[in-house]
Amino acid sequence: MRRLVTLLLLMMVAATTSAQLRFNANKEFKIVQFTDAHVRQDCEVEMRKTVERLRWIIQTEQPDVVIFTGDVVTGEPAVKGWRAILAPTAEANIPFVVVLGNHDREEDLSAEELARIICNYPNSLNSATAGRLDDIVLEVMSSDGKHPAALLYCLDSNDYSTIDGIDGYGWIGFEQIEWYRSTSRRYTEQNGGKPLPAYAFFHIPLPEYKMAADAAKERLVGSREEKECAPEINTGMYAAMKEAGDVVATFVGHDHNNDYIVPYNGIALSYGHFSGDQTVYNSLYSGVRVIKLHEGKRDFETWITDYRTKYRGTRRDHVLFDAQRSKLKEVE
Repeated sequence: MRRLVTLLLLMMVAATTSAQLRFNANKEFKIVQFTDAHVRQDCEVEMRKTVERLRWIIQTEQPDVVIFTGDVVTGEPAVKGWRAILAPTAEANIPFVVVLGNHDREEDLSAEELARIICNYPNSLNSATAGRLDDIVLEVMSSDGKHPAALLYCLDSNDYSTIDGIDGYGWIGFEQIEWYRSTSRRYTEQNGGKPLPAYAFFHIPLPEYKMAADAAKERLVGSREEKECAPEINTGMYAAMKEAGDVVATFVGHDHNNDYIVPYNGIALSYGHFSGDQTVYNSLYSGVRVIKLHEGKRDFETWITDYRTKYRGTRRDHVLFDAQRSKLKEVE
């Protein structure tokens, strides 16, 4: 019964957000992925720089939505950090959604307080059930506004292992995977049996990221400067996505020194680009991942927008993912 109620709530969320997310007249839809900001109130200079980076990227790229993929605020008082980092979205009147990382629930806010702050902020696409942010699916409507043309799955990869004897990070659970499978199946049925192009956003990488990167050789684009910190448990999310046939790519954060994208059996496994400042370990240059979808196609473009003063605005590692061939093509 609880699962049915949750599903109905999520259907309502998708219905209310469909009018906000829509391919433009050029049949394009742009996403800014802002990840691992690690905003800390006690590091005021760094916090201001991170907020300004988001403000600049919104002004520069003019996205249709901003997706925060976890470890957003990791200092106390957390409420001030959340208000600061979300402010640029309100100023620009840009919709946003937050998926939490393993550190976001470690500060001085309860899960219920955190959900309330995020859900009640202007232009938030999040929803909550029983004081916890929901896994949600967002519809991106066609340019004529008549039907869903793409889906954005925003999932909680949780925090740390909850099983005795298993160390390390959390994972997407069985109930979450079942929700994804049933939701995907419903949209496919509504689309005449053809899966809609879908894109999944969460914080902790799947175990398949390491498998794909190890086997990639020349097919990997971007930086791989640290070990993939995936969970020790593989709950089968990747297999579920392959079976459903809708997810074209996944986008994660978590590992600050990785920002690569790599094809793996028809799904592009991608990191965002560390979006914070000197409040936590990192070795990458300042930048943000941008994703551009094309209506009616499973192919998409993505790049890192460089924020360094000397190169500000430069697009790096700009590629097109050819979904049919499962290959990355360099974009000049």
